[in-house]
Amino acid sequence: MGLAKKEGQFVVWPAYLDSSKTRSRGRMIPKEKAVESPTAEEILEACRDLSYEAQLEGEKKFPSSWWERPGRVLVSKKGGEKKAVLLIRISASIAKRRSLKRK
Repeated sequence: MGLAKKEGQFVVWPAYLDSSKTRSRGRMIPKEKAVESPTAEEILEACRDLSYEAQLEGEKKFPSSWWERPGRVLVSKKGGEKKAVLLIRISASIAKRRSLKRK
């Protein structure tokens, strides 16, 4: 499908939630709400925890770091929810999962 916008879906790249990235490098949420080095698989699990329909595209490359293959997740939109709200919810879910794994 190339670079065409996905109708009815948000594209979520790990860089959007990565606390180690700057806003100019792709982070889309406040640093204090972001998580360190999230993976596309963690994003997919978080979306499922939050009852979103999501699909992993593991071989996709984030345009500004084309040499890496972090993958991306396509998340179906729910109601009129904004992408920033969704990203914060996903990040919080990942942080919660990580804290439970440490215990």
